[in-house]
Amino acid sequence: MSAINIRISKLFKGKKNLVISALDHVMEYGHQPGIEDGRAAIKNCMATDALLLSQYMLKRNWDLFAKKDSPLPVVRINWSSSFYYPLDYREGHTVIAATVEQADQAGAEAVICSLFLEEGAEEREAANVGLFSQVVRQKEKLGMPLIGECYVIEHKQKTPAQVHQKVKRVTRVMAELGADLVKTFYTGKDFQEVVNNTPVPVFTIGAEKLKTDLDVLIKADNSIKSGARGIIFGRNIFMAQNPEQLIAALNDVINQGMPPQNAMEKHHL
Repeated sequence: MSAINIRISKLFKGKKNLVISALDHVMEYGHQPGIEDGRAAIKNCMATDALLLSQYMLKRNWDLFAKKDSPLPVVRINWSSSFYYPLDYREGHTVIAATVEQADQAGAEAVICSLFLEEGAEEREAANVGLFSQVVRQKEKLGMPLIGECYVIEHKQKTPAQVHQKVKRVTRVMAELGADLVKTFYTGKDFQEVVNNTPVPVFTIGAEKLKTDLDVLIKADNSIKSGARGIIFGRNIFMAQNPEQLIAALNDVINQGMPPQNAMEKHHL
């Protein structure tokens, strides 16, 4: 068994499905309500299985991750212009902001890297594949699991069918390039096709901030019923009124099969 397999086993801890949250927004665009105080945001999400964050958020708050049953830290490797929302950029120019070695030195148990494709610029997209493949070589050398991220920046301009087909293609590309896990959009009733086409565990994202905790639980429920191995929700967890109760409810829904409404009532959401 390789170091990557050991670390993935530590991530799952014998669970079938995972509740993961993301606090890496401020690395991408500097300001995100709910993460003004990074340490407080981490504390609100301590009941999750893992947390996405920057290497320096991890370095500043390492002691929280040294505690028993703390979430596993996942460090973001890339910085991409598409995520710089204040200036409404939409081209996926990507750089490696932290090497896998630097993430390892900060204490990461896994890393995450985006791959932007199908945006109409062949040379840039070939360069993005080159960067992603460079990260793959680094993580293989160091035995670090890689979460490949397929985020469709232009999803609001595409039809649901177009988003689904793009997600289906790009997730498979990332798996074949060497991603050990995949993070992507839940594409609705046909999402099982994405899972079936991707030979590594798939996790769904919240994308937009949903209106209610019940909406969050329903999205997680639908994801798992379509074959996802868990959820990676950022704002829908750390901006919740009661993050700890919501995390417990999410676990009941995705691991115990509890109906979302019942989980709402059990955890007083």
